[in-house]
Amino acid sequence: MGDPPVLADADVAYVRAGFVPLEELCEERGEDEAACRTAIAEGRLPAASYLLADGTEMFPSDYFALADAAGGIQQLREAFLKRYSAAAAAETTRLATAEEEWDAYLSGLYGVCLKQVTPETIVRKSALVAELEALLARPQPEDASWAGELRTKIEELDALERPFAPTYDRQRFGGPSSRDRLVTSPRRAFPDLFAAESLQAGR
Repeated sequence: MGDPPVLADADVAYVRAGFVPLEELCEERGEDEAACRTAIAEGRLPAASYLLADGTEMFPSDYFALADAAGGIQQLREAFLKRYSAAAAAETTRLATAEEEWDAYLSGLYGVCLKQVTPETIVRKSALVAELEALLARPQPEDASWAGELRTKIEELDALERPFAPTYDRQRFGGPSSRDRLVTSPRRAFPDLFAAESLQAGR
């Protein structure tokens, strides 16, 4: 196995600009940091999204929003499962189970890729990834229907996802991010489709 990825200076700048230490989040809310760390260790709150070289754990600024919406940490799991199941039922794409995504949510990695981490955004991201992969597997840029669907789905995924840390995230995920593969690359591969879109939008 190779050495674990290391945060470069640009990665650190990215993380510090968009994420917050748990201590600061707890101070802002008057939360007991030790109790929150216990909840993380027990699998009742998500782990940190990033770990700086000095050991500082970094979390999304809206880290507690989902627990607040659920009525508290004790209700978070049940609310997550219920909301995820309802959102997944509205999709035609086959998705992971609510229990599987609860475990993924607890890993903290959805804080890495999503601007807002909710069961609904998790579902929609997963569906869009599958749908875009299917579209790109059978490219038909001359087909207006295919092109329009591609543009619409890329725009939606673009709006959901964070930029990702410049180097670190590509290393820890073992390759290009979903944004790289399904937003940036298609825009480069089919520039005429997106140039036309920009003109129509007045950009």
